Amino acid sequence: MKLICCTAMVVIVSAVALSQTPKSGALLEINGSSIDLKIYDSQIHTGTVRTVPVAGTCLALDQIPTDAYVLQGGAPTGCDPDDPFETSQGPGTASLSGGVYTFAITTAYCITGGPFAGETSCTTVGPGTGCNSAGTICASPDTGFLTVKNTSGTPFVGTISLTGTSSGCGAASDTTSDLGAGASVTLALGTPGSPTLIDSSNCGGFNQAQTLTLTNTSTSIAKFGKDDYQITPSTATTGDTLDVLPVPVPAGPTGTETSPEPSSLVFNPGTFSGMKCIPYADFSAPNNPVCVELQVIPNNNDSYIYTVQNDFHIDANSLSGGVGGPALLGHHAVPCPDSGFDLNFFLSYTAPPVGDPLKGSGSGGGSCWVAAFDPSVAAVPVGGMVGFVGFQSPVVDSKINVIKAGSSVPLKWQQFAGDGTAETHLSWCQTGPTTQGGSVCADNSPNPTTVFAPWVFLGTIAITCPNDTVNTATDTSSLAAGKSGFQANTPVDGSYQFNWQTIPKSTGCVALVLQYDTGIRVFQAIFKYSKT
Repeated sequence: MKLICCTAMVVIVSAVALSQTPKSGALLEINGSSIDLKIYDSQIHTGTVRTVPVAGTCLALDQIPTDAYVLQGGAPTGCDPDDPFETSQGPGTASLSGGVYTFAITTAYCITGGPFAGETSCTTVGPGTGCNSAGTICASPDTGFLTVKNTSGTPFVGTISLTGTSSGCGAASDTTSDLGAGASVTLALGTPGSPTLIDSSNCGGFNQAQTLTLTNTSTSIAKFGKDDYQITPSTATTGDTLDVLPVPVPAGPTGTETSPEPSSLVFNPGTFSGMKCIPYADFSAPNNPVCVELQVIPNNNDSYIYTVQNDFHIDANSLSGGVGGPALLGHHAVPCPDSGFDLNFFLSYTAPPVGDPLKGSGSGGGSCWVAAFDPSVAAVPVGGMVGFVGFQSPVVDSKINVIKAGSSVPLKWQQFAGDGTAETHLSWCQTGPTTQGGSVCADNSPNPTTVFAPWVFLGTIAITCPNDTVNTATDTSSLAAGKSGFQANTPVDGSYQFNWQTIPKSTGCVALVLQYDTGIRVFQAIFKYSKT
């Protein structure tokens, strides 16, 4: 499923990690001239779901079920469960493909012999050597190994790297170059620039955020397996960067799995009572659905407008019928995992297998975001759409729209209900919400009357123009209607048009805002006023 998040004005506050928090796991990247493939240890599965024992440094709160994390001893939080548990893991397997290439990925806690990248074969045995008498590199030091096999018929030219950062061992990595057709290479986490292995089960678990460099109107992508997170800013400042970290968390009861997680670990969407997070296929196992919260931390305090898309595949084992009432829930300035979600930045969604995009939009800071759904709403049919879809020509969502101050601008879009049916009864809220929660609206006629849901309020907020240092825009807050005002063009398919009458002599740039009775706010298009 594709999740497309937020067009948002952001002011970010950095966050810190929590204890007993599932880690992303180490990151494998295969990067060449035509491909850039990435997958985390938390996405490479053994097929046997287990929980760590209360042993070693592992406590009851560390007992999160998983069939992944072979490279850190099978412990999602990175605790040390001791050798008997660590060495009894089966191999983890996954596959990656891109362009003409296919790769088979295998993780193992013990491998026989060698060599592997950065090491020689296992010729010396005994305590502390990393080899036992059978020539097996195993529990001394305790570490995991990842093997990449080029299963395509084309030699790969590029780099293959395994990286991770932990609280106990700092940065660890292993890198190699090129891989012939049918050839394999094995990587193991060690001290960068040295062949020395580390005790990866005693490092506290590995995270590896992906740092994205932001460029206006260009899309930057953080990949994880078959999934990704895409961001396209419109008003970023040169040098702006963003860290993206996928944090796997137990899905909690979706109504289908047979073994819900302990209540202390169950996903809790805070103020969104009844909502459930959506498990990702790449992170889940049968009867063990796993959601992914995206911790997004900009590396500066700049504010900017952007659109975000989060692509992923729904776990068919727990949600085989799809989802209805999709949402993009967020909580600013907090680390993941989180249970205090208080924002819904949902914009639109298209049900799989037709592209599967779920979009969102809003204002605020980075930190923790998760895809969610409403179990009480019927699933969206294949190819069905939900939410706001637009704008249509002449407005362009992905670029700055230059308009003449005082002119009329036709705003055209489609609107769909939570089950994918066309929304045919949308009303115009002229003055904005009038009560707490933003659910009630009154019009601005001489004898105001309540505007009943569903309704939409259209307005603008002043923003700094791209490459400008001063905000000179006029903030008009609510849009004045031009000739014909708000109209349903084709109610049967949910098409609407609002003719926006801009104010003469307006200057600078504004972001167009749509606010709905549900509280959702959409920042979808940017306009720059021109005098000519």
